[in-house]
Amino acid sequence: MPKKSKNKEGKKIKTRSSQKKVSKSKRGLTLKGIEKKQQNDRKIQNLISALIIMSGLFVGSLFVDVMQLVSRSGYSERSLRNAEVFELGDKTWVAYNEPAIKVDILVADSDDDCPACNADDVLSWMKKFIPTMAINKVKESSPEGRALIEKYELKTIPSFVFDEKVQEAEFYQDEQVQEIFDRKEGGLVLNSASLGIPAGKYLEAPEEKSGDILIGRENAQVKLITFIDFESSYSKIFYEAVKEARNEFSADQLALVYKFYPSDLRGQAISAVLAGECAYQQGKFEGMADILIANQKEWAATDDFQIFDKYAVRIGLNKKAFDDCANSEDSRKLIQDSINQAENFGIAATPASFIKDEFLNGIFQKEDIVQTVNEKLGISEEEMN
Repeated sequence: MPKKSKNKEGKKIKTRSSQKKVSKSKRGLTLKGIEKKQQNDRKIQNLISALIIMSGLFVGSLFVDVMQLVSRSGYSERSLRNAEVFELGDKTWVAYNEPAIKVDILVADSDDDCPACNADDVLSWMKKFIPTMAINKVKESSPEGRALIEKYELKTIPSFVFDEKVQEAEFYQDEQVQEIFDRKEGGLVLNSASLGIPAGKYLEAPEEKSGDILIGRENAQVKLITFIDFESSYSKIFYEAVKEARNEFSADQLALVYKFYPSDLRGQAISAVLAGECAYQQGKFEGMADILIANQKEWAATDDFQIFDKYAVRIGLNKKAFDDCANSEDSRKLIQDSINQAENFGIAATPASFIKDEFLNGIFQKEDIVQTVNEKLGISEEEMN
């Protein structure tokens, strides 16, 4: 066995044979073994890193919960999930098992432009039934407002457009509630008229359609469009005022357009409308309308069409043609189209009139009608006098 030699300092040194022994031990790991060892090392490092991150998140979550609770700066999601009522500052927050419902409300550009367009009172009332509304007020002249008007064919201000989540709300499950919404692509529009919510402003006037009652010239400068119900005492007052006001203008200046919106679609109110329509087809609308307006109580107390036949004979109508018209599906369709148009414009009661873009809601005296028509004609007060 070889002996170890000493160097000049007297230290032992390894002989060649011992160096060979060490080299053999280093060559004991194969390439595959080295690779496996490296993979195991990496797994251990990844596991340690994951544990550190998870521990940090857990501790951080506890820290956020505690710090927010102590500082009263907010609540964590975990805390809110279990809370039904909690206070923050000067407000009390209540949790609902209802979806958050976005509501776009079309409003006037300013309250000064249209004081009657303010929707705040309506919103206060609606929140009693839909407490999870997220309100977004949209001004009519803004790009968003114009897009809203076009997409949902809005006619009035204010208008209320609900997102489709409203259908998930508990209150919407009532069939009667569903009837107050008009379903449109991408949302539901509240039918304000069905709830008795008056329009503060109309964005356009109803179109004059073929079959509407026209008294005067087609090319008159101003047309007064009126939805009328012959059974309504208010329509009676307005009708008489309009007849008087018309005498103040020439045929070129003012024409009248009558549309029908009877309050009762099954009783004598609809029969009176048919009588007016069929008299118009024989050129005698005003003759029939005068009788219907003057004798409201008489015909309203009956339950058949005979009394209208009597009126037709009195003003010289062809009775057979009159009866054929009254029984015609075309006549009933004309009246139904008029009713649909009134509902699309949110008309809640009659009389409801339009002069160009101005809405006349309710009863107007002769003087009011004359003044409004003169304004549309561009006639000043000095010229009127």
